[in-house]
This record gives sequence, C-alpha cells and structure tokens, in this order.
Amino acid sequence: MESITAKCGLAMASFLTLCSFQACQTHPNRAIHQTEVLTITLREMPAGYPSLEPYNHPYAIQPQETFDMLGAFDYEARSLLPFSRGQRHHVFTEHQRGLLGSALSEALGLALPQEVVAFSVADKEKPDRRTKGFVFVLHDELHLIIEELHKPVYQGEENTYQQQTPRWELHPGVKQRHYANRPDGKGAITNWIIIPLR
Repeated sequence: MESITAKCGLAMASFLTLCSFQACQTHPNRAIHQTEVLTITLREMPAGYPSLEPYNHPYAIQPQETFDMLGAFDYEARSLLPFSRGQRHHVFTEHQRGLLGSALSEALGLALPQEVVAFSVADKEKPDRRTKGFVFVLHDELHLIIEELHKPVYQGEENTYQQQTPRWELHPGVKQRHYANRPDGKGAITNWIIIPLR
C-alpha cells in the first residue's frame, strides 16, 4: 500500500513539475523583417518594464499614419551646464521613418496580445548608429519606448560601445505624454512616450 501511495505521489510531483515548466516557458521571438539597417521582431516585453498586457493586438494602422506619427517624436539632449536646456532633435530621420512606417504597421497587424514590436533601425549612410526600442498599442494609444538612441555599434565587439554623451529624454509633443508609473502623473519614464491613435 505504501509503495502505491509513494508511486502516486511521485507521479503527481512529476506531473506538476512538467506543468510548471510549460507555464514558465517564454514565447520565441518572431522575426518579421531583417536587413542591415532594419530589424523588426515580435517578442514579449523585456523584464524591468511594467506588465500592461494584454495589448490591443493585432492592431490595424496604415503605413502613412505610422510614418507621420514617427515624425512627431522628439528628444532633448540634456545640457552639461546646470539650468540650461539642451537642443531638441527628431528621434527618427525621414529615411528611418520610411523604413519603419510600413514595417511597424505590418508587425502591429501580426502581433499577439502578449507581444510588443521590437525594432532596431539605422540610416544607410551611418549603419553603425542604431536606434532601438519597442512599440505596442494599448487602449487606442501607441506606446513608444526608446532603449538606445543613435548608439554606435562596432563590428567584431560583443557589446555595443557608446562614448560618454549628455543624457537625453523624449520630449512630449502635442497630445503626447510620458508614461507615468503613478496615477497622479508622477514617476514619469522619460524614454516612454504615449500618443493617441484616434
């Protein structure tokens, strides 16, 4: 009798272990587009960001609308001098907007509710300077997170290298806002911008 109970207990423990492995599995990244200057991948949100899923994916958005929105994102390089403001610049060049416009539209239409669209983009003239980030749609708003901005990548090195430069932050434009981790708007994450789609 004890051996049957022990076998049942062992079988149940094995079953629960297998189930927990299935629950802990992450979904593989799905490559949508990959060239020397543009990479688009569907993946889960990386660790360290708030979990907001399920996202409103798949989501249909026209490539021209995406192109136009990408032109509205600016950043401000912080000045090294105290009490002075840095210059504002566009996050994406016109060439990058052209590449990303249709690719992001396609990827948002293919994304699952638990996936974000990861991108890495560069210009043909400077393919070693990449901008990397994530895009997703939640409650009819497009969320843009920039992780690396015009960061140089050198061939043959394991890690990317970036010279010490002044820090930067995304600058909210008309109808844009930073993501805030508190309801009162405090705790803004300055590399995360939200823009309404409707």
